[in-house]
Amino acid sequence: MACYNLIMFERELYKTAFGTNPLPMVLTDFNGNILDASVGFALLFDVHRDDLIGLNLKEIIQIEIVEDLAVETSIKGEFYKVFSQKYEVEGITFFVFSFYKVEQLRQSPSSSLLVNLRDLLRVSLEVSTFPEFIAHTLPMLCEIFGASNAMLLKRSRTDLSRFFIVFGTDESFKQLRDRVQVKVENETYIRVGMPIIANGEHKWESLKELINEAGYVSGWAIPFGFEEDFVDSLCVLFFDKFREPEPEEHNLLVFLSYYYSLVYQKAEFKKQYEALSYKDLISQTYSEVLIREILDVQCEQAKRYGITFSVLMIRVENYEKLVSIYGNYQVESTMSNIAKALKENLRRADIVGRLSKNSFIVILPFTNSTGTDVVYQRVLNILRSGMFPPCKNVKFSASITNYMEGDNQKVIIERLQDLLRPVL
Repeated sequence: MACYNLIMFERELYKTAFGTNPLPMVLTDFNGNILDASVGFALLFDVHRDDLIGLNLKEIIQIEIVEDLAVETSIKGEFYKVFSQKYEVEGITFFVFSFYKVEQLRQSPSSSLLVNLRDLLRVSLEVSTFPEFIAHTLPMLCEIFGASNAMLLKRSRTDLSRFFIVFGTDESFKQLRDRVQVKVENETYIRVGMPIIANGEHKWESLKELINEAGYVSGWAIPFGFEEDFVDSLCVLFFDKFREPEPEEHNLLVFLSYYYSLVYQKAEFKKQYEALSYKDLISQTYSEVLIREILDVQCEQAKRYGITFSVLMIRVENYEKLVSIYGNYQVESTMSNIAKALKENLRRADIVGRLSKNSFIVILPFTNSTGTDVVYQRVLNILRSGMFPPCKNVKFSASITNYMEGDNQKVIIERLQDLLRPVL
């Protein structure tokens, strides 16, 4: 009995020590299923440790479950060296993976440049929206150039001669944006591919005023936009001392001006395509714009001809958490599989649309309350099955409502959102 108590005590001691470890570590079985994770590993994905238990490490970060692994991988735009150790206890095989952050080496300008470009290029592939890209890369720019702060300025749509602050790497931008705007005094020195070095000799006084108001000595601005001769935005780097870029740094600033322009253009084209498209690219269901229009048409027909219909909403409640763990691409694959399961189990007349990144609605034409209940229960059973790879532990909420006199698409969607309940 004493021996058993000692073993249990040792196991609890191990679990406590492993769980509270700030170093990113994870314990898996021989298939890669996570048995335990340290606090440090959970923080990499901004989730609780319990959210990781039972997930598969191979699906989260795409590494092999092998002995003596030593590879480099990317997590949220940061790079880590991953090492594995294999253990056998009481005939059970398991692996411990440790993650060590890779610091950017600056042994020579050329190697530093390649590392910096690699980091920035990989981030653009890992994030799905331009605001995410900016949030990830502004701190990286500060690290690359040794800047103390960075802010994003956008050109005003109502007054093209002014830029206003929209984001920064610390909270100071919130105070500055309410009282400081940068006025364009001469468009000739604001072009894509022409970094602006706002030191004592530069003539853009309004930009220098922003640098002084922010409490810094000098600043560099990276311009980008749709066209070479019309800059839409500026990434401004702030320095505590007088700072002139080295030739290689200046070349990198020029490259970044074009690079940010390309990423920005891609994001804007994607937004325009999604707004004009009648189908969601990933789920192959009707887009938000079209499904709202279809819903309004259904309301008009119900009002004119006295017909009835129902609308069902399905929402993935832990969507953001899944993105943190699996990444956007994997989660979108799961959303595609959810849509596929819905379409395979509904009537041909039923209309499925993606209302937002984490929700679908289904329009059920010509259904009474009895028919609606049957369809709703069928959908709930599909959601309860939980088989929507590659993500696991997908949590849903759902609701359903019938058309009421005076309804339009906005009223119906708001009512559905109020009626959402967890699918248990």
